[in-house]
Amino acid sequence: KHGPDRKKKVPLNKDNLLLRGCTIRNTDFIEGMVVYGGHETKAMLNNRSPRYKRSKLERRINRDVIYCVVLLLLMCFLSAIMSAVWLGAFEDSTIVPFIPFESEEWYNPYFQGFVVFFTYIILFQTVIPLALYVSIELVKLGQVFFINYDLDLYYEKCDKRMECRALNITEDLGQIDYIFSDKTGTLTENEMEFKSCTIWGTDYPHAPEFDENIDDSETDSRYSIGTNISKSSSTMENLKIEPGLFREVMTMSLRSLTNVEVTVDSSGGRSTNYNEMEYQKSQKIQDFFLLMAICNTVVVTTHAHEDLMDESGIVHLSPEEEKQEKRLSKLNGKRNGNGNNPHLPPINNISSKVPVDSLKKPIHPPKLTDSWSFANGGSGGRDSPLRTPSEGSLAGSVYSDMAKIRFEAESPDELALVRAAATYGCCLKKRSHGKVTVHLPGEGAEVEFDLLHILSFDSTRKRMSVIVKHPMTKEIILLTKGADSQVLSVLDKKYKEIEPYKKVLEETEKHIYNYAVQGLRTLVLAKRILHKKEYKRWKKKFLEAEAAMQDREQKIMDVACDIEKDFELLGATGIEDKLQDGVPETIKKLRDAGINVWVLTGDKQETAIEIAHSSQLFDEDQLMIKLNANDKEETEAFLDHELGEIEKDKKQPRPSSARRRMGSTKSLRGVTQKMEYALVVDGKTLAFCLEKSLEKKFLRLTQMCKSVVCCRATPIQKGLVVKLVMDNLKKLSLAI
Repeated sequence: KHGPDRKKKVPLNKDNLLLRGCTIRNTDFIEGMVVYGGHETKAMLNNRSPRYKRSKLERRINRDVIYCVVLLLLMCFLSAIMSAVWLGAFEDSTIVPFIPFESEEWYNPYFQGFVVFFTYIILFQTVIPLALYVSIELVKLGQVFFINYDLDLYYEKCDKRMECRALNITEDLGQIDYIFSDKTGTLTENEMEFKSCTIWGTDYPHAPEFDENIDDSETDSRYSIGTNISKSSSTMENLKIEPGLFREVMTMSLRSLTNVEVTVDSSGGRSTNYNEMEYQKSQKIQDFFLLMAICNTVVVTTHAHEDLMDESGIVHLSPEEEKQEKRLSKLNGKRNGNGNNPHLPPINNISSKVPVDSLKKPIHPPKLTDSWSFANGGSGGRDSPLRTPSEGSLAGSVYSDMAKIRFEAESPDELALVRAAATYGCCLKKRSHGKVTVHLPGEGAEVEFDLLHILSFDSTRKRMSVIVKHPMTKEIILLTKGADSQVLSVLDKKYKEIEPYKKVLEETEKHIYNYAVQGLRTLVLAKRILHKKEYKRWKKKFLEAEAAMQDREQKIMDVACDIEKDFELLGATGIEDKLQDGVPETIKKLRDAGINVWVLTGDKQETAIEIAHSSQLFDEDQLMIKLNANDKEETEAFLDHELGEIEKDKKQPRPSSARRRMGSTKSLRGVTQKMEYALVVDGKTLAFCLEKSLEKKFLRLTQMCKSVVCCRATPIQKGLVVKLVMDNLKKLSLAI
């Protein structure tokens, strides 16, 4: 508790905990309390030796050795008994052949049987194959050597070879029956590229273009936002800017971002004012890019953070920063004595000098590599509407700092969206506690929004939201992005009742489906204006949930769901995550080897199916079975029906049924061959399939399918699927 009256509760959670060994970025200093946990700290708990894994061969050998030990003891025991019986047959110890006794005391059959037992252990100890362990270890060393120095496993891009860190389970690689793989970062490169977007029912594709006439030196000299935002990525270099969007975003200002309601006639027909509907579309476009810029946790820097603080608390610049500051000061001195360029107008007056009507003139669609060069004299010509009076360097005055910006994001999806927004001029400039600064092209300057709350993404809600306050109107705005199934279901009811809004929703859903069919990752963007009384009531509940000592995460999620409703639809995005090199060939070889490959992903069903086809997990001649159910009874009915159909197809192939389920027009000769099946299960149906009463039927169905894809699956569901197969089928599995 803190505050003047000591009544305000400040919740502490895992986000406030700095564990030993952590690296802090973009932080000059911290204030905290050191807590000693002794051997219960994470560093100490992780310092234990790793769990020893035994391969199937090692377990088999250990079991056989136990049998050998039992056999050895049995042989020695029988030999000792037979020796005692044999000695007992002699009445005089002096006539016992081959065994001279020193005295009569040694001649005791029971004592001699006990001694002979250990004698036979020495004689028969070769039954235990001790040399086998040595031989196997030598073979494993040779196997690891060949794995490490296999040229086919060398990765040239990173100059790294294969590194085998497990000596004891290498032989299991050839015994795997099931492979469970995630999609993002495993099959794909995890480098997101903004490809398309739909705003207010209008599709805006962003196809890449390559200009062979532009050489590297010319490209490097231009103001290219995409190539300078991050040195580590060039995925946005060839994005084609859509001219209609570009014109709308360039007029974005605080005044244009104010909320406008569209009047609709009582019959629920068209808008009473066409201009109002068009104005609302323009506003949706600007809200769309604003949401892309600020609805995230991206941190903005101008360099790799290397601030140095001395003992007195003064932060010193790094040597590279000092050199850069000196270089900039020299350049400014050459421009003008006071460091200012007399030919350029002040930044806050740029928007007033650019007539809005001139922005509506048709312009040649620029590419990202020269998206700002037209303002710098590169391709815009003298008549470009964005040229300033003398040098015409709008990029030099307003966008010069953008070339230095680096975005550091936890998620590559967020990074792709922020870069796309920056490409159109709506650039995230700064993020701090409770504040977020964005450059608005229509303002010609940076605008600061109050960041009230961040409702983080979780696998249950499948969406992320931020609550901000409009600097001019003081409106409280809720911005959200997430999976289409979770955002479209909480839209305002007018999208189901009023015709213009119904059409917008239908067009958006159609575009989302097209993006998914192309294999793009889709996100839906929406906003809502909160009434102050409603926000005040919700904030009280949210603070109570944050301060809860028990079930805090669940309570926060419930409170977030209470406010995330009645949204205004803005649009959706399509982001491409390319397959890694060699993925289709690898999956095909694994399937040819008889290995069952399952892909467990959280993506949309159409996206998962397209990726399955492109990675050759699905073949064109396979029959695809889709399990999409709303309740347990429907799921069970689906399972029973598909199991029955497959059994019928095995006994007597039915071409008509096959063609109906495939949706193809192949000849009967090709269809009547042995069928292969591919199974697709969505997350909702998977939850029912994992219940005790249905898991056996689900496993039976999966065993009849060559390939399985589980889409919209949560991390918990992925783990349960792997556990289900391993516990019930007793197969060696590899989960990636």
